[in-house]
Amino acid sequence: MRPVPARTVRHAAVILTLVAVFGSTAGCGGGAANQAPAVVPRSAHETSAQAPVAPAPEARAPVGGTLATGWKYRFDMISPANQNFGVTTREVYLYFRPDTTSVGFRLENRLGVPIRILWEECTFLDVYGRSFRAVHRGGTYDTRDQPQEPTYVRAGETYSDFIIPVDLVNSPDAASGQGVRPLLPTDLSAQSMVGRVFGPNLVLALENDVRQTFEVRFKVVSVYSDR
Repeated sequence: MRPVPARTVRHAAVILTLVAVFGSTAGCGGGAANQAPAVVPRSAHETSAQAPVAPAPEARAPVGGTLATGWKYRFDMISPANQNFGVTTREVYLYFRPDTTSVGFRLENRLGVPIRILWEECTFLDVYGRSFRAVHRGGTYDTRDQPQEPTYVRAGETYSDFIIPVDLVNSPDAASGQGVRPLLPTDLSAQSMVGRVFGPNLVLALENDVRQTFEVRFKVVSVYSDR
Protein backbone atom coordinates (compact mmCIF):
# COMPACT_ATOMS: atom_id res chain seq x y z
CA MET A 1 0.00 0.00 0.00
CA ARG A 2 1.25 3.46 -0.91
CA PRO A 3 1.52 5.97 1.96
CA VAL A 4 -1.07 8.82 2.00
CA PRO A 5 0.49 12.23 1.62
CA ALA A 6 0.29 14.49 4.66
CA ARG A 7 -1.36 17.22 2.58
CA THR A 8 -4.25 14.90 1.70
CA VAL A 9 -4.71 13.95 5.35
CA ARG A 10 -4.94 17.61 6.31
CA HIS A 11 -7.59 18.25 3.60
CA ALA A 12 -9.65 15.28 4.79
CA ALA A 13 -9.52 16.51 8.38
CA VAL A 14 -10.78 19.94 7.35
CA ILE A 15 -13.65 18.39 5.37
CA LEU A 16 -14.66 16.15 8.29
CA THR A 17 -14.58 19.14 10.64
CA LEU A 18 -16.86 21.20 8.34
CA VAL A 19 -19.28 18.32 7.94
CA ALA A 20 -19.49 17.90 11.69
CA VAL A 21 -20.12 21.61 12.29
CA PHE A 22 -22.74 22.14 9.57
CA GLY A 23 -24.38 18.81 10.22
CA SER A 24 -24.84 19.74 13.89
CA THR A 25 -26.29 23.13 12.94
CA ALA A 26 -28.76 21.60 10.48
CA GLY A 27 -29.82 19.09 13.08
CA CYS A 28 -30.67 21.82 15.58
CA GLY A 29 -32.72 23.67 12.96
CA GLY A 30 -34.62 20.55 12.00
CA GLY A 31 -35.38 19.83 15.64
CA ALA A 32 -36.83 23.26 16.10
CA ALA A 33 -38.95 22.87 12.99
CA ASN A 34 -40.42 19.60 14.23
CA GLN A 35 -41.33 20.93 17.66
CA ALA A 36 -44.91 22.08 18.37
CA PRO A 37 -45.25 25.78 17.59
CA ALA A 38 -45.39 28.09 20.58
CA VAL A 39 -48.88 29.27 21.56
CA VAL A 40 -49.23 32.92 20.65
CA PRO A 41 -51.47 34.82 23.09
CA ARG A 42 -54.47 36.50 21.50
CA SER A 43 -54.46 40.23 21.44
CA ALA A 44 -56.65 42.18 23.83
CA HIS A 45 -58.92 43.17 20.94
CA GLU A 46 -59.48 39.57 19.90
CA THR A 47 -60.16 38.47 23.46
CA SER A 48 -62.76 41.17 23.99
CA ALA A 49 -64.39 40.24 20.71
CA GLN A 50 -64.77 36.65 21.92
CA ALA A 51 -66.06 37.60 25.37
CA PRO A 52 -69.81 37.73 26.06
CA VAL A 53 -71.26 41.14 25.39
CA ALA A 54 -74.14 42.62 27.36
CA PRO A 55 -77.22 43.19 25.20
CA ALA A 56 -77.94 46.65 23.92
CA PRO A 57 -80.79 48.49 25.64
CA GLU A 58 -83.15 47.75 22.76
CA ALA A 59 -82.36 44.02 23.02
CA ARG A 60 -83.20 43.68 26.66
CA ALA A 61 -86.24 42.03 27.96
CA PRO A 62 -89.34 44.22 27.30
CA VAL A 63 -90.58 46.48 30.06
CA GLY A 64 -93.35 44.91 32.07
CA GLY A 65 -91.74 41.48 32.35
CA THR A 66 -91.24 38.53 30.03
CA LEU A 67 -93.72 35.88 29.02
CA ALA A 68 -94.22 33.23 31.67
CA THR A 69 -93.61 29.56 30.93
CA GLY A 70 -96.43 27.33 29.73
CA TRP A 71 -98.91 28.84 27.27
CA LYS A 72 -97.89 31.92 25.31
CA TYR A 73 -99.81 34.50 23.31
CA ARG A 74 -99.86 36.34 20.01
CA PHE A 75 -101.51 39.75 20.00
CA ASP A 76 -102.83 42.32 17.56
CA MET A 77 -103.06 45.99 18.45
CA ILE A 78 -106.56 46.95 17.35
CA SER A 79 -106.79 50.46 18.85
CA PRO A 80 -105.18 52.51 17.49
CA ALA A 81 -104.93 49.83 14.81
CA ASN A 82 -101.39 49.27 13.53
CA GLN A 83 -98.82 46.51 13.15
CA ASN A 84 -96.01 48.26 14.99
CA PHE A 85 -97.65 48.51 18.42
CA GLY A 86 -96.87 52.20 18.36
CA VAL A 87 -98.61 55.57 18.36
CA THR A 88 -97.02 58.68 16.87
CA THR A 89 -98.37 62.20 17.30
CA ARG A 90 -96.84 65.65 17.17
CA GLU A 91 -96.43 65.55 20.94
CA VAL A 92 -95.36 61.97 21.76
CA TYR A 93 -94.21 58.65 20.46
CA LEU A 94 -95.62 55.64 22.34
CA TYR A 95 -94.58 52.00 21.97
CA PHE A 96 -96.52 49.22 23.73
CA ARG A 97 -95.58 45.63 24.49
CA PRO A 98 -98.29 43.39 26.03
CA ASP A 99 -97.44 40.11 27.70
CA THR A 100 -98.90 37.75 30.28
CA THR A 101 -97.92 39.95 33.23
CA SER A 102 -98.63 43.53 32.13
CA VAL A 103 -98.60 46.03 29.29
CA GLY A 104 -95.18 47.57 29.02
CA PHE A 105 -94.76 50.89 27.28
CA ARG A 106 -92.17 53.48 26.30
CA LEU A 107 -93.03 57.16 25.97
CA GLU A 108 -90.90 59.70 24.13
CA ASN A 109 -91.65 63.36 24.77
CA ARG A 110 -91.40 65.22 21.45
CA LEU A 111 -92.37 68.58 22.90
CA GLY A 112 -90.20 71.32 24.30
CA VAL A 113 -91.99 71.19 27.66
CA PRO A 114 -92.56 68.41 30.23
CA ILE A 115 -95.39 65.91 29.85
CA ARG A 116 -97.20 64.37 32.81
CA ILE A 117 -98.62 60.87 33.04
CA LEU A 118 -101.79 61.25 35.12
CA TRP A 119 -101.94 57.86 36.83
CA GLU A 120 -105.00 58.76 38.87
CA GLU A 121 -106.98 59.16 35.65
CA CYS A 122 -105.66 56.03 33.93
CA THR A 123 -107.83 52.90 33.76
CA PHE A 124 -107.41 49.35 32.50
CA LEU A 125 -109.91 47.10 30.71
CA ASP A 126 -109.26 43.42 31.46
CA VAL A 127 -110.07 40.39 29.26
CA TYR A 128 -113.41 39.93 31.07
CA GLY A 129 -114.65 43.39 30.12
CA ARG A 130 -114.14 44.91 33.58
CA SER A 131 -112.64 48.36 34.00
CA PHE A 132 -110.25 48.98 36.90
CA ARG A 133 -108.09 51.76 38.21
CA ALA A 134 -104.62 51.36 36.71
CA VAL A 135 -101.35 51.11 38.62
CA HIS A 136 -97.75 51.09 37.43
CA ARG A 137 -94.29 50.13 38.60
CA GLY A 138 -94.02 50.43 42.37
CA GLY A 139 -97.67 49.69 43.04
CA THR A 140 -98.17 47.15 45.84
CA TYR A 141 -100.95 45.62 47.90
CA ASP A 142 -100.30 48.15 50.67
CA THR A 143 -100.42 51.15 48.31
CA ARG A 144 -103.19 49.96 45.99
CA ASP A 145 -105.74 52.48 47.33
CA GLN A 146 -103.35 55.39 47.76
CA PRO A 147 -103.18 58.30 45.30
CA GLN A 148 -100.50 57.97 42.62
CA GLU A 149 -98.35 60.99 41.91
CA PRO A 150 -98.01 62.01 38.25
CA THR A 151 -94.84 61.07 36.42
CA TYR A 152 -93.04 63.95 34.71
CA VAL A 153 -91.26 63.25 31.43
CA ARG A 154 -89.00 66.12 30.49
CA ALA A 155 -88.65 67.54 26.99
CA GLY A 156 -86.85 65.17 24.64
CA GLU A 157 -86.64 62.37 27.21
CA THR A 158 -87.91 58.79 27.02
CA TYR A 159 -89.66 57.05 29.90
CA SER A 160 -90.35 53.30 30.25
CA ASP A 161 -92.85 51.65 32.59
CA PHE A 162 -95.66 49.13 32.68
CA ILE A 163 -99.33 49.36 33.52
CA ILE A 164 -101.75 46.81 35.04
CA PRO A 165 -105.24 46.81 36.56
CA VAL A 166 -105.21 47.34 40.32
CA ASP A 167 -107.11 44.07 40.68
CA LEU A 168 -103.84 42.18 40.09
CA VAL A 169 -102.27 43.51 43.28
CA ASN A 170 -105.44 42.90 45.30
CA SER A 171 -104.65 39.26 46.08
CA PRO A 172 -103.34 37.15 48.99
CA ASP A 173 -100.04 36.56 47.17
CA ALA A 174 -99.55 40.28 46.68
CA ALA A 175 -100.47 40.91 50.32
CA SER A 176 -97.77 38.49 51.47
CA GLY A 177 -95.15 39.95 49.14
CA GLN A 178 -95.08 36.95 46.78
CA GLY A 179 -95.99 38.91 43.66
CA VAL A 180 -99.12 39.88 41.81
CA ARG A 181 -101.51 37.77 39.78
CA PRO A 182 -100.76 37.41 36.07
CA LEU A 183 -102.66 39.52 33.59
CA LEU A 184 -103.33 36.45 31.43
CA PRO A 185 -103.33 32.75 32.39
CA THR A 186 -100.45 30.59 31.23
CA ASP A 187 -102.07 27.21 31.90
CA LEU A 188 -104.55 25.29 29.74
CA SER A 189 -107.22 27.94 30.33
CA ALA A 190 -105.18 30.22 28.02
CA GLN A 191 -107.03 28.62 25.12
CA SER A 192 -110.24 30.34 26.25
CA MET A 193 -108.54 33.76 25.89
CA VAL A 194 -108.45 33.71 22.09
CA GLY A 195 -110.48 36.66 20.77
CA ARG A 196 -110.48 38.51 24.11
CA VAL A 197 -109.67 42.24 24.17
CA PHE A 198 -107.84 44.19 26.88
CA GLY A 199 -105.70 47.27 27.38
CA PRO A 200 -105.10 50.56 29.20
CA ASN A 201 -106.44 54.07 28.88
CA LEU A 202 -103.27 56.12 29.29
CA VAL A 203 -103.95 59.76 30.19
CA LEU A 204 -101.34 62.45 29.55
CA ALA A 205 -101.22 66.15 30.35
CA LEU A 206 -99.57 67.87 27.40
CA GLU A 207 -98.67 71.47 26.64
CA ASN A 208 -100.89 74.03 28.41
CA ASP A 209 -102.25 71.16 30.54
CA VAL A 210 -104.27 69.76 27.63
CA ARG A 211 -105.50 66.23 28.47
CA GLN A 212 -105.09 63.47 25.94
CA THR A 213 -106.31 59.91 26.49
CA PHE A 214 -104.78 57.06 24.51
CA GLU A 215 -107.29 54.20 24.45
CA VAL A 216 -105.03 51.26 23.66
CA ARG A 217 -106.56 47.84 22.98
CA PHE A 218 -105.02 44.48 22.19
CA LYS A 219 -106.71 41.34 20.92
CA VAL A 220 -105.53 37.80 21.65
CA VAL A 221 -105.03 36.33 18.19
CA SER A 222 -103.82 32.87 19.20
CA VAL A 223 -102.13 30.91 21.97
CA TYR A 224 -99.57 28.14 21.85
CA SER A 225 -97.72 25.87 24.26
CA ASP A 226 -93.95 26.17 24.58
CA ARG A 227 -93.60 22.71 26.10
